[in-house]
Amino acid sequence: MVDAAPQNTNSRSLRAGSLGVAGIVFFVVASIGPMSAVVGGVPLAFAVGPNAGVPGLFVVTGVLLFLFAVGFIAMSQRIVSAGGFYEYVGAAFGLRAKRAAGYLALLSYYAVVIALWALVSVTLAGFVVEFGGPEVSWVYYMLGGLLLVGFLGYRDVNVSARVLGVLTVAEVLIILILNAAVIFQGGADGLSAVPFEPSRAFDGNVGAGLLFCVAVFLGFEGTAIYSEEAKDPKRTIPIATYVCVGIISGFYILTTWVLAMAFGVDQVQGAAQLDPAGFVFTVGADYIGTSFVDVMKVLFVTSTFAACLGLHNAISRYQFSLARERMLPEGLSETHPVWKSPTRSSVVQTAIGLAITVLAWATDQDPIHIVFALPLAVGTLGVIVIWVFTSAAIVKFFLTETHDQHVFKTLVAPLLSAAGLTWIIVLLIKNWDLQTGMPGTWASYLPLTIAGVLAVGFLLPLPSSKNGAPGLKVAIKRTQDESA
Repeated sequence: MVDAAPQNTNSRSLRAGSLGVAGIVFFVVASIGPMSAVVGGVPLAFAVGPNAGVPGLFVVTGVLLFLFAVGFIAMSQRIVSAGGFYEYVGAAFGLRAKRAAGYLALLSYYAVVIALWALVSVTLAGFVVEFGGPEVSWVYYMLGGLLLVGFLGYRDVNVSARVLGVLTVAEVLIILILNAAVIFQGGADGLSAVPFEPSRAFDGNVGAGLLFCVAVFLGFEGTAIYSEEAKDPKRTIPIATYVCVGIISGFYILTTWVLAMAFGVDQVQGAAQLDPAGFVFTVGADYIGTSFVDVMKVLFVTSTFAACLGLHNAISRYQFSLARERMLPEGLSETHPVWKSPTRSSVVQTAIGLAITVLAWATDQDPIHIVFALPLAVGTLGVIVIWVFTSAAIVKFFLTETHDQHVFKTLVAPLLSAAGLTWIIVLLIKNWDLQTGMPGTWASYLPLTIAGVLAVGFLLPLPSSKNGAPGLKVAIKRTQDESA
């Protein structure tokens, strides 16, 4: 087993054994934001994708990510670190590749969380006015939300887990109630399996639809980030990962099928194109009632808030792990003496978010077309690139290490996932203007930021590990049960 964490238990250690399967699942599912994904992402998949075939595309996406998870779980048995995927890349390709992947992870997650904050802030500002409240700029909601999440991220990790648990259960439950109502009433034209037919799933703009399908899964890989804080990580992380992939895939497959039934297979795309923002709320009003829609709107806000909190925790641990290995300023590797949370990293992340918000406000940037759409596109691309690197790293690692894992886990599954994810990257770049909504502008060059961050991480000189600093070397220990 490879333990990338330092072996001391001082102020640079997270609280071991503080999270079980349920806590990790709540963190990961919350960071995905099922409600916000269904309301904000799924309608776009219907609008620009293969009409009613979106549920079939979610089946394809689920299979692809399951293959990725198989190799990822095999790797998690050998490496335990808050650094997650970039540790996997480093174990296979060396320290420079490790740092490059770590920097790209930070860029990607920062971009996604800023995008989500912009979305929830604008939406909340609109809902407050709709429910009779004062008209307040979205900036104030974003600033307040960042401070609240910063406070929760500063505290004991279990405080965040409890908050996320309540919010996640509520948002999933409300969508399941909506699904049950549509199924019970038989939809617009009766229930059928037509959306799962290959001719439907691969008709029209499959690439654009698949891009949105993958985007709403971003964050599922977060189980690795909590391995240092997990109870019995060799057991907890695999179970949590399979539970997350299964729950998320099943939830999206069922919900998109229900939405197709609610409008009818021949009308669903037109409805999504006509009003993507109100697409899901329309179903709620038609099949249950307007009071139910009001509850949905509240839970959409709390869902997106929960996603921001989950991503905040993920980013804090990435920064903490990079700093502990002197790839970032070492001060970020300090943890709270009581809670053992990465408090300095959390504070710095909050400060960066506040600075970006103030800058966007001062320069009068459009919160949706600029602060939301562009970072989300960059973050999505960056995370998928990391997935591909991780799949390649898994293959390389097990080809050079002695192990007793099945070849399907160490070679076949990661190769298939790498090929499928690479195909998605190509589709994402080809449809870049569709993602940003700014064709022929500077936004077309944003994918180059991915290459730039990778180049910086790879080419900068490696820091020394003198004077007893944690250094960049991975401490390897062979556990007594590894050969069992």
